[in-house]
Amino acid sequence: MINKQCHNCARQGKNFYCNACDKTPEFFDIYSYYIIKTSKNSLIGRFKAYTWHDVLEFIRYNFFHDLTGDLNVDCEKEFAYIERKLSNQSTGNHSIEKEYSEDPIGYKIYLNKDKKPIEDAPKVGGFWDLTLP
Repeated sequence: MINKQCHNCARQGKNFYCNACDKTPEFFDIYSYYIIKTSKNSLIGRFKAYTWHDVLEFIRYNFFHDLTGDLNVDCEKEFAYIERKLSNQSTGNHSIEKEYSEDPIGYKIYLNKDKKPIEDAPKVGGFWDLTLP
């Protein structure tokens, strides 16, 4: 969380910060989901970051491979998601399920207020510290 931006970063926008800014890292849990949204979500890891923007940008550029279309992104105060945009024609088509069956269609991100260690979560895949230079 950016508590207070320095003057230079404040002029650039709310997602900018530097070492002079007052910031506190937060923890975010990330879950993957597939074309069938009622399927079980899988906790795949945890992020340590200063902003939602940092987490969403990392996911955009590292988790969506061979992306040819746009993404749906929604970010609230304690929840966000980022997912592939599916065309209206293909949402009812079963061939789309085969196309995305191995890769998640999207990711849900939750702010973790408990700050429990990642080891406390069962079968978590990774930890990404976005606060490191």
